[in-house]
Amino acid sequence: MSEHQNPAAVEAAVAALFKASALLDPFRLMLWDRDGLTVTQLRLLAHVQESEGISNAELADRLYVTRPSVSALLERLERGGFIRREVSPNDRRGISIWLEPRGREAVSAAREEAHEYAASLMEDLGDDDLQLITSALEKLVAAGEARRARDLHPSEVAQG
Repeated sequence: MSEHQNPAAVEAAVAALFKASALLDPFRLMLWDRDGLTVTQLRLLAHVQESEGISNAELADRLYVTRPSVSALLERLERGGFIRREVSPNDRRGISIWLEPRGREAVSAAREEAHEYAASLMEDLGDDDLQLITSALEKLVAAGEARRARDLHPSEVAQG
C-alpha cells in the first residue's frame, strides 16, 4: 500500500474486486462442466491462438507461472486434444505449441459466451456507471501490467 492511500479505501476496493470476480464463477463452472477447462487453461489456449507456435517459456511469462506449471497444463491440454506440441524448427531443444481444432473451438466459444455473460451482468448499469467501471478497470490493468513487467524483468525496468 502506498503512503497516499487510505487503508480503509484499499480494503473496500479489494473486497469489491473479489466480489466482482466471484460474479464470474457460474461462467467458470460452465466451462469446467462443458469442456473440462479451468480459466487458466482457457487463458493458455487464448495465448496460443494469439501466437501460434509459441514456446513454453513465453507461455509461462504470459501466464505469470513457472515453466513446470505450464508443462503440466500443456500435458493435460494435449491429452484432451486441445493442443499439439512440436519440436521447434529454430531450436531443436525448444517446443512450439499449436492449437488443434478442439482448442480453437473452445477459445472461440468461450470468448463469445464470456462477452455475453459479462454484458448481462452490466445490463442494469447506466452509461455513467459503465464509464466509471471502464476507467477504473483500465487503470487497474495498466498498474497490474506494470507490476508484472517489474516482477518478470526487474533489471530491464530498473535500467529503463
